[in-house]
Amino acid sequence: MIRTIKLSLILFLFQGYAVAEDPRAIELFKEVRCLVCQGQTIHESNAELAEDLKKLIREKISQGETDRQIKEYLVERYGDWILMTPPFNSLTYILWSLPFLIMIIGAIAIYRQKRNHA
Repeated sequence: MIRTIKLSLILFLFQGYAVAEDPRAIELFKEVRCLVCQGQTIHESNAELAEDLKKLIREKISQGETDRQIKEYLVERYGDWILMTPPFNSLTYILWSLPFLIMIIGAIAIYRQKRNHA
């Protein structure tokens, strides 16, 4: 009886370890922002909420959901901000285009300054 319990416990712990090492789960963990830490992914965070999100993602993977379905679920629940790389849509186009706009303005300013000094 005790041997069976020990074996069950070892198998349970090994199964949890195998799920944690799943490359697909780890990649998803790296794409989801920790809502507590905000600047970290849930892969980097040890916050309780991050652990809950990891567990949720593992459950969704075991239910056969695709990465896209999992991300859509998280976005529905927490908004686009939960993804480390926000999607390109009408709400985020300014966010995506802002770096290019800043570079263009900087290039124009440098050009004008050099032209005025020449």
